[in-house]
Amino acid sequence: MKHIIGVDLGGTNIKTALINLDGKIIKKYEIKTETKKGTNQVTKNIIKTIEKVKTKNVIGIGIGSPGPLDYKKGIITKPVNLPFKNTPLRKIIQKKFRLPVFLDNDANCFTLAEAVFGSGKNYENVAGITLGTGFGSGITINKKIYHGRNNAAELGHMTINYNGPKSRCKNHGCIETHVAARGITRIFGKSDPYSIYKLAIKGNKKAIKTYNEMGYYLGIGLTNIIYALDPDIIVIGGKISNSWKLFSKSMNKAVKERYFQNPCKILPSKLKEAGILGAAALVLEKK
Repeated sequence: MKHIIGVDLGGTNIKTALINLDGKIIKKYEIKTETKKGTNQVTKNIIKTIEKVKTKNVIGIGIGSPGPLDYKKGIITKPVNLPFKNTPLRKIIQKKFRLPVFLDNDANCFTLAEAVFGSGKNYENVAGITLGTGFGSGITINKKIYHGRNNAAELGHMTINYNGPKSRCKNHGCIETHVAARGITRIFGKSDPYSIYKLAIKGNKKAIKTYNEMGYYLGIGLTNIIYALDPDIIVIGGKISNSWKLFSKSMNKAVKERYFQNPCKILPSKLKEAGILGAAALVLEKK
């Protein structure tokens, strides 16, 4: 039986798995990324995880990584959470294992996982959103990632409030500054989003209002995405999506108020290990 390997490369952990062509995880291995030890150590750790799960029947390796990166050349340029700078990771891994290797942005991989194995598998056009520290996003059309020239679907940098706060990208009023962890802490005025979540669960009015406001801003952003792309479905994942019950009502309210027809489905992700599955699906995408 043929297998593929998916590598979910994160700033804290590297999660790698052997997967069959139906998306079932056969074997998984996870270690610390060890970013403080530099590029060589992180690369060695990636190789170690692959060696731990690899079998003779592997037909390819997919790697999902934080951006920015050049997916065409297989180069990770200069991500915030990794010690890489113009690192030709695809070439390095390909040379080591003598297998086809594919590299892409982690949010693109999440979206591909949903399109191939998750809530979007029965749809042609899928938009994926990851709500974590920031706002990641991807677009797939017919199970293929849409890249544009190279960096399509950086939807978190779309402006929804031109007088809003300055973002990391130096723009003002980006979606990212109003939603996800950054938005929650900015609205509430506290640096720990998990503590805000716990307060909201306990009925704290300020925390509940924070999630309502965050959800409404998210709905505005999603409405813009629907107007631009008209996808069949939007799937939302990432750690903040676990707070779905706290923000989804105001999110849906904003979409219904602002979109002129029936909006597409907007659902929380149900996939476990979407990062690994999406990275592995890069191999299937290129077949």
